[in-house]
Amino acid sequence: LGASWPDTWRPVWVLQLVAREGPCWTCFAPAMLRRLCSNTWGSLTAAETAAVLQLCESHRNLLRHGGLSEIADEAASAACAEYLSDIDKASRAFGLEVAPRSYRTGFSANYRALFPDNSRLYRVDVLETSLDRHSAIWVNGEKFELSVEALQNAEALQRAWFALGGLLERWHVARLSDEPPAGPGVSRPELLAALRALDVAWAKFEFSYISELTAIEGQARQLVVRAVECEGLLKAMHKGLPAGESRVVERRLVQLIGNMNSVANFKCKGRDDLGYDILESARRVLRRCDDGRCGAAHRLTGAARDAARILATDVVASYDAMRAYLRHVGACIERVDPHLCNNAGLVSHLVDWETSWEVG
Repeated sequence: LGASWPDTWRPVWVLQLVAREGPCWTCFAPAMLRRLCSNTWGSLTAAETAAVLQLCESHRNLLRHGGLSEIADEAASAACAEYLSDIDKASRAFGLEVAPRSYRTGFSANYRALFPDNSRLYRVDVLETSLDRHSAIWVNGEKFELSVEALQNAEALQRAWFALGGLLERWHVARLSDEPPAGPGVSRPELLAALRALDVAWAKFEFSYISELTAIEGQARQLVVRAVECEGLLKAMHKGLPAGESRVVERRLVQLIGNMNSVANFKCKGRDDLGYDILESARRVLRRCDDGRCGAAHRLTGAARDAARILATDVVASYDAMRAYLRHVGACIERVDPHLCNNAGLVSHLVDWETSWEVG
């Protein structure tokens, strides 16, 4: 039974001790022998056993916090993060290879910051997303759908997740029970297969989900991208093309600013009906004021003339500031949050734009 065991723990010695010490040891010895001889523990190294014990404990801690059904709760999320970390540690203790993740090199800059290398990097938010049975993602009031493949990968990840959890529960029961467990013990190959299956399923879902999410975010940024392109075209046209052609492009730019305002400006009304004529009128007023004709043309004097000049200045200034913002973000478009209302700089410029144009 154990030629390599220390002499003091050979089964013959245990049985002799049982015979000598009486009923108390008679009850204890079979359970001890099962634990020492069973495939649940006998084939693991000390480091592997420690890793699995920690994994069992963090899994049970997650269950104590409600499991995945309560993952939105802060305490449950922390317990899940600890469990995911222990899954990675156990996989490394067993020397398991990481499922291929070279696809991360194709991620956008934002996601490469979250996944900087090809290690496992299990994240709670990725797991939480796989739990969501709804394929719809709403961004800027527009509905986007995940593909069938992404949903199938999510289901495969969930199956692998619960398979590992069930195996750890069996391990835990077999370890604590003084009676033969209801089901078979957990073998080392079985545990390795469960960890490996989880990692492969995780990588497949991560790839499909992040790739599709990147595409969705790219589409959600198109309002800003089109405005940036239009502003760049307008800037180039001002250098030599006829004024009539530049007015067409500028009218388009004002329309795009209005579209962004309707989606992102949650602090005001989000109007998209403030047209190019407001800008043209403001410029005419400023030209006349500069020529000294502002009061004569509109029969304005004193305070009324000054007020007209201030309003027209605000209209043009807010428009120019919006153009400057677009030139700035054009160089770092990936940093623009696809939920446009989350971009503080954009919202601030739109608030100034709507306020001044509405009054103007």
